[in-house]
Amino acid sequence: MTLKTKSSQERSPQIKKTREQNHRGNHFVPFLGALPYFAFVAAFLIIPIIANVVTAFQDATGQPSTETMAEAMGQAYREAFLLTFNLSLLTTVIGGFFGVIIAWALTTKKSGPKWLSNLVNSFSALAAQSGGVQLAYAFIALLGTQGLLTGVIKKVYPNFGEVFSITDFAGVSLVYLYFQVPLMTVLMLPSMSALKKEWYDAASSLGATKGQYLRDVALPVLWPPIVGSLLLLFANAFAAYATAYALAGGSLNLIPIVIGFLISGNVLLNPGLAAALVTWMMIIILVAMGLRLVLTRRSDKWLSN
Repeated sequence: MTLKTKSSQERSPQIKKTREQNHRGNHFVPFLGALPYFAFVAAFLIIPIIANVVTAFQDATGQPSTETMAEAMGQAYREAFLLTFNLSLLTTVIGGFFGVIIAWALTTKKSGPKWLSNLVNSFSALAAQSGGVQLAYAFIALLGTQGLLTGVIKKVYPNFGEVFSITDFAGVSLVYLYFQVPLMTVLMLPSMSALKKEWYDAASSLGATKGQYLRDVALPVLWPPIVGSLLLLFANAFAAYATAYALAGGSLNLIPIVIGFLISGNVLLNPGLAAALVTWMMIIILVAMGLRLVLTRRSDKWLSN
């Protein structure tokens, strides 16, 4: 009996050590299934970004230099950045305004029939992800020079073609709003739904009106997610390429279109300058996303409690 007990005591540290080693090895098992994902992200996101930044900080001979980055911010391309900024800002403000209103309407009890709310929710989720050539073609077929709606409007207002064009700044802005408004709606729905009914009941019991509740309770809680969502809308519009190119081609001096010409053009071929412009775009977008992350964390402290 004593020998068995002693033998068990001698083996127990070895068994415990073996179990600890097996337990440590099991920590790496979940990551094995994620290896294809990490490989995909590295191959198509991380490595291209690193290669782009390295190219942006080289001159024509391959030596380290900041001349290309400085050229990308020169007068020749500063106007393109300004036009892209104005387009992104305009569609962000308008899209954010209507998106907040729609999200608020969908989260209130008296928001109309349930089927209508479900329809708006479904359409917002779908339209927020739309874009590219198919969206541009749809608007050209609708509001282009020979578009269906254009023909109807011209019967009432013959000079409509001289006032509006789907390929100019106003036309591209209108197309961008098709996905900017639904995107803002989708982004704001979780925050709007997280507003507690108890807050409104408490404010009402103290004699606050709906306007005072919105001003003193709802807006102080919602402004971080609102601003964060607006920053995401701005980055989304700033980086859009396929829709703008399919609509305007080279008639609109937007940074994504300029980059496309510098990469694939026969006359303006300059991969180094294109890399510099892409790097400046990434800096602008990363700043916007960084600010959004800070604001989202701040709002989560209130909405998650």
